[in-house]
Amino acid sequence: MCASTAQTRSPEWVNQRNDSGTFFEPVRNPSPKTLSREQIATFNQLGFIEPLTLFDEQEAVLARQKFDETFRAFYKKGADSYGINGYQASCQEIWDIATNPRLLDHIEDLIGPNIVCWGTHYFCKLAGDDREVPFHQDATYWPFHPFRAVTVWLAVDDVTSEAGPMCFLPGSHLEGKRTWRRRTDNVVLGLEVLDPRSQNDPFPLLLKAGQFSLHTDLLVHGSGPNRSANRRCGLTLRYVPTHVWLQDESARGWVNNAIICRGTDPTGRWPNNPRPAGNVITQSAS
Repeated sequence: MCASTAQTRSPEWVNQRNDSGTFFEPVRNPSPKTLSREQIATFNQLGFIEPLTLFDEQEAVLARQKFDETFRAFYKKGADSYGINGYQASCQEIWDIATNPRLLDHIEDLIGPNIVCWGTHYFCKLAGDDREVPFHQDATYWPFHPFRAVTVWLAVDDVTSEAGPMCFLPGSHLEGKRTWRRRTDNVVLGLEVLDPRSQNDPFPLLLKAGQFSLHTDLLVHGSGPNRSANRRCGLTLRYVPTHVWLQDESARGWVNNAIICRGTDPTGRWPNNPRPAGNVITQSAS
């Protein structure tokens, strides 16, 4: 899910391809290092795994404090609560999370040893925020092929049922690319899949700060307004194996902030941004 201007316009590449690359490819890993075989089977069947833990309680407090500082700096620059989008190559704290070995161990079990993080986005839903994120597939927004991306949703705050949690539609990834429509009302993202609730009941992602989930780019998901008195913030991190690439070379701006987090890039196409010295805050990273 991406909320910058460039990422919410109607993508030209959405329905350009109609081959096996647009369908979910089950993970085949008989010897996972971190995830269990049962968890990988769940990912294949439901399209997501949760809850997993990256940070203990003390580490989660520190991560929240760092985000609070960064958010205040962005807010002074005029960004809203969804404005920290695509800064993994220019914000040290995000680079460090994206390359965290414990996180990459989970990713490797799903997509293999050559791992690129091409995008990140803090979804910071403030208390009382009445906007919703319509049910959508991430792959609708993204110019990559084949559809092999895995998204991490890392809880910065505790996520309760009243705070507008992200909700997955289990098994919806198995239908492949779905038809969508544009919404222009009070929403954060505007491309909604048709008949989003036609399969299974939504599964709310309720996490403690420091926990995370993994989901495939074809899984239908969305979230409602935050009816609580507390903020609900999560960091999404987008990973692909290095053989994934752009459907259209005109979309190269999408890969400018990429990090080769683990392994190598035999294709030689992906940029590999080094760890930044600090935080460079602008409004043009995404």
